Amino acid sequence: MAAFATSVMVVTPAAPATSAAAASAFCNQTTPSTSLAAYNKDTGAVGTGTLAAGRWRYGSNINVPDGYTHGVASRDSLLFYNADTGAGESGTFRAGKYTRVQTYDNFSTGWTHVVASGDSALFYNADNGQGGTGTLRNGRYHHVRSYDNFSTGWDSIAASCDTAVFTKSGEVGYGTLTGGVYQHVDARNTEDLGTLVATKDTVLALENTGSQLTYRVARATGGRVGGFRDIGTSGVWDEEGRTGDSLFFYKTDGTAWTSKLSGGTYANVGPLNGVSSDWSFIAGGV
Repeated sequence: MAAFATSVMVVTPAAPATSAAAASAFCNQTTPSTSLAAYNKDTGAVGTGTLAAGRWRYGSNINVPDGYTHGVASRDSLLFYNADTGAGESGTFRAGKYTRVQTYDNFSTGWTHVVASGDSALFYNADNGQGGTGTLRNGRYHHVRSYDNFSTGWDSIAASCDTAVFTKSGEVGYGTLTGGVYQHVDARNTEDLGTLVATKDTVLALENTGSQLTYRVARATGGRVGGFRDIGTSGVWDEEGRTGDSLFFYKTDGTAWTSKLSGGTYANVGPLNGVSSDWSFIAGGV
């Protein structure tokens, strides 16, 4: 991104519970994503590349409009969104290359969270419990369903290839996110988890205790989330990105680190050199 780096670290929505048996069909029949993009909201600069097995490979630098507040990637597409204006764009995102397909000027404003699974995107407003879902495939977002019955106040949301996970103090909720629809499966009490980030089949929780992050990991497939287990601590990061099997940790001063996260197992890979500073968010496919 050399400008990224040329060498290189409960929801209780009232939607009915449903069987998750068919949820993984899309995930099982398609190839996990290795594509990752970093975005600077002040300049519109985007650095892209691939991250697989924790190994980064630089792709290219491009420019899109500035001001986007969110960016999410599915298995083959990347979506940018501006919560202040309702503007957005989407395109194909394969092998670390983004190609714009469509622009939008009619998204609702004020969504506080946007996440993407393998084939879908979910928009959520933590203040009023409203939500929206749609498909995110072949470079286009298509709205499918609106919701007005999500619980309010969810602090963090992540999505694996087929499962959305929500957390707030002492609670975690989860369900399927496939075919442009979220279907709630269950919720339970848990320890405070903090920020969530998910790869194709695993979710990592990073609880900020002030001076460090406590890491916990769980499987997240078929609309269900396993028990979280502690795996260690680290210093505090500003942003986390993901691909199908890897994580990208980033500080705005350019410090970065990569890890592997797959099959419920986390493994450090190491630091990255030459990463640009001041990226606003990092979006990767799953």
